[in-house]
Amino acid sequence: MSNSGGFRDALLRVLVVCGGALILITEGLSVFGALRRVPLLLCWIVLLFAGVVWAARKAPAMRVSLPRVARDPIVLFCGLGIAAILALTAVTAAASPPNSADAMAYHMPRIVYWAEQGSVRFFPTPYLNQIMLQPLTEYFMLHTYVLSGGDRLVNLVQWFASLMSILGVSLIAAKLGAGPRGQAIAALFCATLPSGILASSGAKNDYFLAMWLVAAVYFAARFAASRDWKDALALGGALGLALLTKATAYLFAPWLLAAAVVAHAGQFGKRLIGGLLAAAGCALLLNAPHYARNLELSGSPLGFDSAHGDGFFRWRNETFGWKQTASNVVRNLSEQLGGRSDRWNRSVYAAAIHAHAWLDAGWNDPATTWRWSTFEPPKNSNHEANANNRWHLLILTIAAAIAAWRALRRREPAQALYALALLCGFMGFCAYLKWQPYLSRLLLPLFVAGAPLAGAAIDTAFRAVPSRPRLALQALLCFFLVSTARLPALQNWVRPLRGPASVLRVRREDQYFADMVQWGNGPTYTRTLRVLEGSACHTIGLDITNLPLEYPLMALIRARQPQVMFLHTGVQNTSLRFQQPVDGVPCAVVCLDCAGDQKREDLYRSFPRKTAVDKFVVFE
Repeated sequence: MSNSGGFRDALLRVLVVCGGALILITEGLSVFGALRRVPLLLCWIVLLFAGVVWAARKAPAMRVSLPRVARDPIVLFCGLGIAAILALTAVTAAASPPNSADAMAYHMPRIVYWAEQGSVRFFPTPYLNQIMLQPLTEYFMLHTYVLSGGDRLVNLVQWFASLMSILGVSLIAAKLGAGPRGQAIAALFCATLPSGILASSGAKNDYFLAMWLVAAVYFAARFAASRDWKDALALGGALGLALLTKATAYLFAPWLLAAAVVAHAGQFGKRLIGGLLAAAGCALLLNAPHYARNLELSGSPLGFDSAHGDGFFRWRNETFGWKQTASNVVRNLSEQLGGRSDRWNRSVYAAAIHAHAWLDAGWNDPATTWRWSTFEPPKNSNHEANANNRWHLLILTIAAAIAAWRALRRREPAQALYALALLCGFMGFCAYLKWQPYLSRLLLPLFVAGAPLAGAAIDTAFRAVPSRPRLALQALLCFFLVSTARLPALQNWVRPLRGPASVLRVRREDQYFADMVQWGNGPTYTRTLRVLEGSACHTIGLDITNLPLEYPLMALIRARQPQVMFLHTGVQNTSLRFQQPVDGVPCAVVCLDCAGDQKREDLYRSFPRKTAVDKFVVFE
């Protein structure tokens, strides 16, 4: 791996261009309601043809060096370990449907409604996350959904993000002074993150944000050193794509980009400032269409501060201050330290409670705690929502200490600045967002962004060690990292590769309910399907006011009757002003968890037949 980037640099540039092109295609076709299979296919054929023509013209002048297989045993071992992990997660992603609870509630439903209306315009929904949250990951999923005619390729979007993140962190490691071994260790650190392995085969968007964040940091460092406008535009594109993926980018990106620019800029000048302003303008331009839709919905470019727009389940802290921040720091760190030992977990919990007592702060303060959540001892989880990265956190802490020592002793501040940026990103995260048990997943982009520091700091620290002991220590570290990946890769609690519940054994339609065991209503969906199968209804209304987990029903119905269309009924919020995704009145309505809710049942008195299916009610 060379410091110039070569092949990896070219891939990241193509990635940013494709991301921008996808937004242009999606928003452009959306204006005409033309997000359909044929127009999408034609757009991608034209884009591919243009890319081939451009590459053919530039080929004589291009100097993109393909990576050579290194003879270094550490680099080779890291490459083999990464390939094995990617192969396992690819099989998992391809063999399983999207099935995390969030995917059932808003990631996938919004894709179905966009596909129905041929547009990404807002539509009426009781669950505002379906329209107002950042949509870029779902744009990519939408293209696969429309072109393939279903959700079989949806999980591969996050898997692809994991691959590109692994490549990207090695480039940043090179910018931080890592040699080939350090870059390889950074890539392996990223590939073996337990939360990353679990997320890479699913339909969430945390790894997708990590990918754009990594690209933005890399191009920020490149532009600061080169002052090349191509790098500035690549930075702006990557930053815009990150902001359009997930709102936590606003908490993480400023610190990391500032560190990259300051560490590599040398002197500030008009060209640097002008390029940074152009990058910021490019980022805002990519987000402008979604900003405009959110302004129409809520008056804010980011939408409401809660999923239902009523402030009840508000994401941000109700009050702000150093005590609130410190409380969230302690609790979020506690969640990252869970192990297999109950005794260990209880001791971590006791230490966290003791810290709160010392701070004179409540560990379940409603102002900083997600509603209906209680702070408890950490767990050793193989679930993508709350899996921890305790060993990687320890390695990062050691790497940060090494970076600080080098900054003090040798006046090499780049790594220390980067470590400080990671810390500031985490502190900003804790200062703004309420603590909840499933917040660990949101820290994945920060752990991925930390991989270059781990690789670079360890590589530079080991250079003073004789070659044979250095090889042994680095090999031991790599073996340990690979060992941490075994259980997440094979025993994902929602999409396991081995065991009786393996994705290779369980029927695909049954896997939709793998993350819904706490509701225990999988049979209710299948019985509801049987009630609807005898109907000739092709427009079905879904009332999800009491339970937003609508996608399993959509997927099961579409598998048998692809022509069926869906729309939301019983909407009683500000999104009611928007046009329904399909015209016409539904001839059947499924009201999820409405049994016994007389207020909701009264909305459908005009339907002559009512069938109760456990807590669901079908009106025909």
